[in-house]
Amino acid sequence: MVKSLQLLFLLLLTSQLVDAQEIMLLKTSGKVVIGDTSQITTPGNYNLYVQHGILTEKVKVSLKNTADWSDHAFMHTPDLGEVKKSIEQNSHLPQMPSATELVKTGYDVTTMDAKLLAQIEWLWQYTLKLNEENEALKKRIKALEEK
Repeated sequence: MVKSLQLLFLLLLTSQLVDAQEIMLLKTSGKVVIGDTSQITTPGNYNLYVQHGILTEKVKVSLKNTADWSDHAFMHTPDLGEVKKSIEQNSHLPQMPSATELVKTGYDVTTMDAKLLAQIEWLWQYTLKLNEENEALKKRIKALEEK
């Protein structure tokens, strides 16, 4: 009984099969490896690994549910003191991964986009608050000048 079959694509550099270079591997599990298949595997639950990256004109990522997005960002906007403390202690913004963490776990596009959008929403909240304070100060200055 054969447990596992694989479809292997080879690049023949000479007329000798022994000199062939593996360029793509399709496993019965559905996983696909593109590149030097002797050097790489598909990690974890991922089905596709491309050795030197992918160049494309468009990428669309679907969300499984609304919890994957940043609609909750306005529920707790950290005050600027928290932001400053996080930057001083961690060398990055609150709720953002460190470079070390990204190297260890990778860059998940959906998760990171949601985190970046939350940061942008917080910036808009800070901007709106500063604008309100600025308008109040202008009114106060004008009232003082009219006395």
